[in-house]
Amino acid sequence: MAENAEVDERVDLDDNYMEEEDDDVEEHVDEDGVDSGGDENGEENDEEEFEDSKSGVDGKDQSLEVERSHFVTEHVEDEEKPTASISEEEKEKHAQLLALPPNGSEVFIGGLPKDTSEEDLRELCEAIGEIFEIRLIKDKESGESKGYAFVAFKRKEVAEKAVDELHSKEFRGKTIRCSFSETKNRLFIGNIPKSLNEDDFRKAVESVGPGVENIELIKDPLNANRNRGFAFVLYYNNACADYSRQKMASANFKLDGNNPTVTWADPKSSPDHSAASQ
Repeated sequence: MAENAEVDERVDLDDNYMEEEDDDVEEHVDEDGVDSGGDENGEENDEEEFEDSKSGVDGKDQSLEVERSHFVTEHVEDEEKPTASISEEEKEKHAQLLALPPNGSEVFIGGLPKDTSEEDLRELCEAIGEIFEIRLIKDKESGESKGYAFVAFKRKEVAEKAVDELHSKEFRGKTIRCSFSETKNRLFIGNIPKSLNEDDFRKAVESVGPGVENIELIKDPLNANRNRGFAFVLYYNNACADYSRQKMASANFKLDGNNPTVTWADPKSSPDHSAASQ
């Protein structure tokens, strides 16, 4: 009789264990949106045929698989968090660069009296339009003005107006010269894989920095599906171009496995009112 009681007790324990495992499996399955319904008679037959708690083992396998999928999802989310924060920092930096004046908004003013101060230049130029920055070039040793300066306006239209109004103007007894400043905003990119198409090249360049205005990927005249291995990229302003130049010059930046060469390209300037012609 004692042996029969022990057997009954073990069977009861096994049944309780199976019920708990089945409940765990149903919870995991329900969480994943899978229908937990089924044939009640089929479930009863399974319990009778698998008294060795095989169904409990199957339940463990399913539970482990569901838990593993949850772990992978959480791991991926953790990996994405740093990327998102870096992306936000990059967006903020890009916005700062784009907030600077566009290329063509800075003018060169030469022939200034040596005693000209920044306040004198500000008074001269503010009547034309809103100023962003004044750089009066001085001798490093004496601190005396070298007779020329760069004035950046907030808009290109104001710079154009300044060139028209200030060039050959009498200022404190001297005739001054005014022309557009040739700030660099154009990059030369070499060592580009010749099989890289224009769309992929554009995506790669635009992912690095803001302000891309024009891309010239030089094509192979003998093969329309290939390029000649170099390109020119024009940016909104010098700050955007310089930011991208430094990023693309890094060893981490590659174009289909190639580390490109990145240098300043000669600016495309008009012959009229250019600082070089002065």
